[in-house]
Amino acid sequence: MTTLVCLPGLLCEPEVFDPMRAVLPQQEGAPVDMRVLPLPGGDDFAALARSLAADIPDGAVLLGMSMGSYLALRVALTHPGKLAGLVLIGTNAAADTPDAAAMRGKVARWAAREGMEALAASLADSLVAPARRSEKALRERIVRMALAQGVARFTEHQKALAARPDQRAALGGLTCPLLVLCGTEDGVTPLEAGRALAEAVPEGRCIALPGTGHLAVLEAPQIVAGHLAEFLTRIATNTKEDAR
Repeated sequence: MTTLVCLPGLLCEPEVFDPMRAVLPQQEGAPVDMRVLPLPGGDDFAALARSLAADIPDGAVLLGMSMGSYLALRVALTHPGKLAGLVLIGTNAAADTPDAAAMRGKVARWAAREGMEALAASLADSLVAPARRSEKALRERIVRMALAQGVARFTEHQKALAARPDQRAALGGLTCPLLVLCGTEDGVTPLEAGRALAEAVPEGRCIALPGTGHLAVLEAPQIVAGHLAEFLTRIATNTKEDAR
C-alpha cells in the first residue's frame, strides 16, 4: 500500500483535499492510504518543516500545495532517502524577493485591521482562475477555511514564508521522483517557476493544468487526481520491481 501524505496551503484546512480525495482512483493492486497533515503554527520555516517531517512515515509519497509545497520540498531536501516520491502543486523553489517579503507583512497587518472575511474575499479573487471567481461554493469554501485558520495563524505563516530560504541550488540533489502540477492561470506561483523547478531535478516532471489558478485541488480535482494516480502507480510499480 502506498502512503500519501498531503500538506495544505496557506489559510487552508485539511478539507481543501476533500474534492481530490473523493475522485482519486484506487488502482487495483496499488491501494493508497491518503493522510492530511495540518500545517502547525509558528513563524520559523525550518522549524515548521522539521515538525512535519517527524510525522511523515519513511517511504511515503509527500504532496504539498502552495505553502505546503514549499515545506514539502524542504522536507525532501533535508531528509534524503525518506520519501518514495514528491508532488508539488502551485510551487516555487525560489525565496521571496525583498518586495514580496515586505508585502506579506503589509497584508498580515491589513488582515488584522480589516478582518479575515475581507481577506478571504480578496484571496478568492486572486487565487483562482478568473473564470471561476464567481462560483459561490468555491468562494464559500475559501472563506470558511480562512476564518478557521484565523489572523494569528495567518500572520505567523506569512512571517515564515517571507523568510524562507531559496532552495534552487539544492534541487539537483533531490533523488526521488518529482511531479509538479501548475495552473496556467496561477498568478501566485507562475508556470515558469514550476517548470524551472522540475527541470532542475533528475527525475522531475512538470504538467501544466489549462485554465486553472493557484488552488488546483479545488478548481480541477478530477484532473489533479488523474495525474496523481498515474504518478502513484508508477512509483508502486517501480517499488515492486526493485524488491524482486
